[in-house]
Amino acid sequence: MSEPRSRSEVARLLACVVARELRDGEVVAFGLHAELLLASALLAQRMHAPNLRIRHGLRAERGHELSPAAWTEDRSSRSHTLVEDLEAHDAILDVASRSSPMRFCDVFLVGGMQIDREGSTNLIGIAGQDGRMKVRGPGSIGTTSIGTLARHVILFSGEHTRRRFVERVDYVSVPGWRRRAAAGLEGGPALCLTPLAVMDFADGWMRLRSVHRHATEEEVRRRTGFPLPSGPVPTTPSPTPEEIGALEAIDPHDRLGSIDLLPDGGAP
Repeated sequence: MSEPRSRSEVARLLACVVARELRDGEVVAFGLHAELLLASALLAQRMHAPNLRIRHGLRAERGHELSPAAWTEDRSSRSHTLVEDLEAHDAILDVASRSSPMRFCDVFLVGGMQIDREGSTNLIGIAGQDGRMKVRGPGSIGTTSIGTLARHVILFSGEHTRRRFVERVDYVSVPGWRRRAAAGLEGGPALCLTPLAVMDFADGWMRLRSVHRHATEEEVRRRTGFPLPSGPVPTTPSPTPEEIGALEAIDPHDRLGSIDLLPDGGAP
């Protein structure tokens, strides 16, 4: 590993990577790590996508809180007062349907206890050698339907380790490329971001798109539990001065610096 970076610097880099992927007029939603992913969406609104819709109506100019997620019922936060609308669970199910012309979102940002080579994620649990669940996760909740129906899925992991990036997930929350194809669905996840690298997909398998400046290609490959195709790998572009200025306005108290993120990738 080259020169180390603080958690805040790595989080801001990842926020910029996600923001650059978002397009004007899209609807974006996210689950875990809401602080980082909300910052990404707000950054995109400020920089190049003023008509980007953050699910439930958040806008940079209306005020925001990066933590907790804006639509929670946690009354210790004022986040619930900043949204333009809240939907009943049944209403969400109405749009999370293949038979509906509507979609819950265009872009869905999701993580997992495990992420595998084809981009399937696991929020359910970890299986032991006997095949029984030995560690229970938070559960898929709505990620399966939302992640299956969204036009673009971006995966995120706060660590880059062999326990997180596995050949095949123990349980499936959001299906990857081959599982989607087997179910008659097109496409698959577009990107996967970690504190060390950005991955994308070719022919349904994960590959390296770029390595962050504070990491090395060898380190990323060593910390990944499956082979990544060989080939030239560029360095992830650093935040621009304009992006840094916008993030300072979005996150004046450096909430990004306190999220559950391992800048060194975590234990191998």
